[in-house]
Amino acid sequence: MENLENLKPQRVFYYFKKLMDIPRPSGHEKEVSNYLVETGKELGFETYQDEYLNVILKRCASKGYEDAPKVVLQGHMDMVGSKLSDSNHDFTKDPIIPVVENGFLMAKDTTLGADNGIAIAMGLAIMEDCNYTGPQIELLVTTEEETSMNGALKLSDKVLEGDYLINIDSEEEGILTVGSAGGLTVFVEEEIQNDGDKEGFEIKVHGLKGGHSGMQINEDRGNAVKVLGSFLAELKDISIGEINVGTLDNVIPSEGFVKVYGIDRGTLEEAKDKTISEYSKLLGELQINIIETTGQSYSKEQSQRLIKAINELPTGVNSFMNDGTVESSNNLAFIKEEDGKLKSEISLRSSENHVLEELKEKITKVLEENDFDYEIGARYPSWEYKEDSKLRTLAQELYKKIEGRDFETIVIHAGLECGAIYEKYPNMDIISIGPNITGAHSVKERLEIKSVERVYDYLVELLKEIK
Repeated sequence: MENLENLKPQRVFYYFKKLMDIPRPSGHEKEVSNYLVETGKELGFETYQDEYLNVILKRCASKGYEDAPKVVLQGHMDMVGSKLSDSNHDFTKDPIIPVVENGFLMAKDTTLGADNGIAIAMGLAIMEDCNYTGPQIELLVTTEEETSMNGALKLSDKVLEGDYLINIDSEEEGILTVGSAGGLTVFVEEEIQNDGDKEGFEIKVHGLKGGHSGMQINEDRGNAVKVLGSFLAELKDISIGEINVGTLDNVIPSEGFVKVYGIDRGTLEEAKDKTISEYSKLLGELQINIIETTGQSYSKEQSQRLIKAINELPTGVNSFMNDGTVESSNNLAFIKEEDGKLKSEISLRSSENHVLEELKEKITKVLEENDFDYEIGARYPSWEYKEDSKLRTLAQELYKKIEGRDFETIVIHAGLECGAIYEKYPNMDIISIGPNITGAHSVKERLEIKSVERVYDYLVELLKEIK
């Protein structure tokens, strides 16, 4: 296990290591939420914890900043729990194991949780700093961002005093985010229709790149569900059995398997070669393994409906904006067997509400035509670009002064909690920044250590400038 004490800023990585030691996948945040409350009380701050486990710590303004705009520093405490297929890591019990390599912090066989633990670590380090200079700050730490945004969506509209909000959930240094997409999730569920035990083959797809289903949806990362769908479409009059592809709705599926019955190996090998050729330009190194097996077969009728739906459901970019950035997309995130049922989730995103509605209708039409029942999850709001933003202007001017170049300013195709918070606090001026994080939501997640130091120093200076 790596010792993080020598990494700078020392107190940022001290708190980040504390967070790594506390299991905190989405939906399991009670322990980390209580830790934040206890830490706030130990530091002498006013603390607040709501029934959804959101936490707010408040520090008074320093001398001379009593009349300055109040600031909210914001991030989320939960993390995506992705791991290598052969890992025994239990995200509800086990700590994340840090690995330092070539200037980056990673985790052993799992996601790191820098998304968004590094925001909380930065916030705590600023809150405890005895030399802090700046306005009143509230550290807002929310729950379930990675799944439903339930924490931000259920946050009271009466608990924050801030005039400005600095979200620290962006993943590229030098990028100032000033808007984000909204979205929803389609949940599909159906009872499995078993047709008895049979001999057949397990088809395993692996080696795809995976990644964030919003930020990286326009890259050639492929989708393991669609790859398996293409493979199965090459086979005639088959039944399938146990299927398990993908993990979470905000992760592009990179691997998975399905069992097939009523087919010979030679035909499978032909389908394998054709599928690999079809997807040869994807990032990563697509591999398909064929292994003899036995298992429960689904009925032929259910098998054929599922294969047809997988191939007809769109996934990836749905539309672009005039400047070439992604406007709308969806991620066919996973299909799996669970408790005698087939379950799937499809994550939709759009910066325009009417386009999101059109995409939802396109998805649900395919499901209805193939006789699959579904439910539409809660919609999370988009964060629209604000023409007049004092905080954005201040952030841009300071960045140019420090770095000698412009702060690239963008609206992103990912769901940030800023939209949910802005809906409750419409007079709040909001921006989002963050250090360099690559491979978020995947086992290849990496945090650039020097970038953390630069972004933290910039944040400290930005708070000083809010007078």
